[in-house]
Parts: sequence; C-alpha cells; structure tokens
Amino acid sequence: MDELVQRTGIPKGTFYLFYPSKEMLLFDCSQEFHEQVDVHMTKGMKNIICKHKIDVGKKGAFSEYVDEITDVIIEAMKIVQNSCLKVLLEPDSMKLVLDKLPEDILENHRKQDNNSVGGVFDVLISGRGMDVEEISGAFTMVIFGSMYRQVIGEENIDAATRYLAKGLVMQIFG
Repeated sequence: MDELVQRTGIPKGTFYLFYPSKEMLLFDCSQEFHEQVDVHMTKGMKNIICKHKIDVGKKGAFSEYVDEITDVIIEAMKIVQNSCLKVLLEPDSMKLVLDKLPEDILENHRKQDNNSVGGVFDVLISGRGMDVEEISGAFTMVIFGSMYRQVIGEENIDAATRYLAKGLVMQIFG
C-alpha cells in the first residue's frame, strides 16, 4: 500500500477515502476490464443477429452460425489474455483478492454478470429450460479458463478453448 500511494503521489488517507482496501481497488479495476469483455460479447452477438437477419425467437436459428458465435467468445478470451490485468486474473491472485472482499460485493458482481449475460441471451434461452446464472457461469469459465495456459499447455490452449466455447455455443444455440 505504501508503494502504491507513493507512486501515485497521494496520501494514504486520501486513498482510503475512495477505496476501503487495496483489494477493492484491484477488484474495481478488474470490473472495468470485465465490462469490456461484456460489451464485446454483446456487440458481437448483435452484429451476428443483424448481419444474418436472424429471427432470435425461431428454434435453431443460430445453428448455421455456431462458428461465428464461437469466434466472438474466442476474441473475448484474447481480450483477457492481452489485458494488463491478466496477472490479477490468474486463479491464485484472484483468490487472494476475492477472499478479502465482503460477500455483498461479490454477490453484486455475480448479479451484474447474470444481468449482462441475461440481456444478450434471455430471448435465446427462454423456453429452453436454461438458467441464466448457469449460462453466465459457463461463459465466465470458458473466457477466464485461458488463465490456465501453463496447466493446459501453450500448444493446446487455443484448440482446447475452442472446443469448450463451441460446445457451449452448440448447447445454447443449436
């Protein structure tokens, strides 16, 4: 904390006027990044729908576009991989931050995730017996799974992620 306030040139007390802890600062930064991923996903889906004039209420309307939708997810994953915050998003680092955050902050974050995914997919999953929270969690797992590059292996990560993303897309849109 001392190094942080020294580098920013603000007194420690001033920092605490804006953030109750350094974990909240990191979480807030990651939230802004997370919103970029959400915007990318929403924009990508809307572009596919408009480009192909898809009737979103029609069952199987997206089946021809599984690869395009998968590409949107893969591009979102690359946003994660290329982020300056990717160190924070690594599982061990994120766990350290999340363990120190109040539960109400985390619950609010989960609700925001569900709302962002729900906004894009509500029409698509309604009537199919799918749960928005589960779909949101699945997308999060696929996108942030790229943080396990070392475990999966650099030579396998792209193909493995594509299999997962495409499988998820086929379940939702097929």
